Amino acid sequence: MRASALTVLLCCLFLIGCGSDFVPPSFPTTGLAAEPLGQVMDVDVSLPQLFVPVAMASGLNLVLRLEIEAAGFGQHEARYIIEDAVADMNLMVDVEDLGTGVTTITVTPDRWLTTRIGPLRIGEALFELLLEGTPERGGRFVSGNAWESQTALSGSFSGWARHRFLVATTDLSAAGRITEVSLVREGEIRVRANLTPVSPDPFLRRSGEGVFVMNRLTFDNVQRLDPDADFATTWQVGVGVGANPHDAVLLDDGRVLVTRYEPPFNDLVILDAGSGQLLGTVPLAGLAENPDGTPRADRLALIDGVVFVGLQDIDRTFTRFAEGKLAVVDPLQDAVVGVIPLGGRNPGAMEVVVASDGTARLYVALAGIFAGLQPQELSGGVVVVDPVNRVLERMALDDDVAGGNIGALAMVSDELGYVVASDAAFTNRVLAFDPAGGTIRRVLLETNVFVPELEVDSGGVLAVPDTSFNRPRLCLYRVAADPATPEIELGCADLDLAPLSLEALD
Repeated sequence: MRASALTVLLCCLFLIGCGSDFVPPSFPTTGLAAEPLGQVMDVDVSLPQLFVPVAMASGLNLVLRLEIEAAGFGQHEARYIIEDAVADMNLMVDVEDLGTGVTTITVTPDRWLTTRIGPLRIGEALFELLLEGTPERGGRFVSGNAWESQTALSGSFSGWARHRFLVATTDLSAAGRITEVSLVREGEIRVRANLTPVSPDPFLRRSGEGVFVMNRLTFDNVQRLDPDADFATTWQVGVGVGANPHDAVLLDDGRVLVTRYEPPFNDLVILDAGSGQLLGTVPLAGLAENPDGTPRADRLALIDGVVFVGLQDIDRTFTRFAEGKLAVVDPLQDAVVGVIPLGGRNPGAMEVVVASDGTARLYVALAGIFAGLQPQELSGGVVVVDPVNRVLERMALDDDVAGGNIGALAMVSDELGYVVASDAAFTNRVLAFDPAGGTIRRVLLETNVFVPELEVDSGGVLAVPDTSFNRPRLCLYRVAADPATPEIELGCADLDLAPLSLEALD
């Protein structure tokens, strides 16, 4: 029974990815430029000395949501939303905002400070807030003092950055949707479903401050989503009939590079990030070594202004595989300036890891050959590339050690990573591994359900999709600071459709 369910899923994915008669209509667009991806914080404020006339007592607790235009150090504009207000004796009170709804937050390594929040009104009483505290955990938690700015009555506050994951769900037939799953205050899982329509074969990419959807073969278009408008589509553009876009990367100069996987395209297409207008291409066909000359450009990585393009180098029949490689592209020239052989077949997911000494390494998953048109072949694993010297450095995990083809990769550090390894019977294991020693640390999960991707956010939360037909979910795990410590399951978010692609937003 489990094998038949897997067969149905793989068949559906094959039909979506390799041709169908369904052509979706153009999705609604906002017609506005997309805002950059920011940060959301949930803030609890306690003002025990503030007199609340409607309660005839002192004491007020506020729950705020801050939508901050950017994370990190500096001055950032933030919208504030008052979600809850409770006076003494647990009396719920209405708070009216008479201000602009906007504050400015200044963040340094040891200080977190707002400008005035308000004026706010409860009944006939007016007050304003100031918050000042100390950031911790890389800025994901902040706590400190709160003041009513007119009277200097003091209180306290605590704030938590949300862990947000964007998920592209699909019925594998006619429809796809964007859903947001958030971990709030480090404990509560919330779901915002059906935000934006996408194709049934979507691939999500968060690149810098941009969020994109590649609607793959037969749909052949790219959407840019606006985080400031509940991830509505700001533009949607076709990239060529049969082009099969696979990935996107946002450049600092306001352009987007998109891989076009299928012949006769075999290239990168260049789009304007603001409008989606096609600006040019970077040819890649000359780099292929298989008999059909099809490079199969798949994933992208941007490191210090240089773009690395994963080339699977597979023929038209998907039966002849040349060695996988990376094309090195200089965006200033819009040209290939190097090629890095990877020593294995079928490169897929790529992750950039910056070590404590500031040096970057590119980790590349080499899937080998999955059982299907050919017998299973373990000819890959996870390799490490030096992006400065542009050479293959070493093997971080051999797929023989993993016990299957590597289909997904998520890196926490140069001491901890996660992969999905699939054996010949399509049993999938989510494995924690040691990239330095090339060994398996532990098995997190074993399932006969397809696990398309893994994601780890900057706050140490791992997201694992469950594509079960009867109960699709996204499950979240806490990653410990010590790589030897097992993960803690935080819970799972029920989804309306199967999660096919996901991206960490924080």
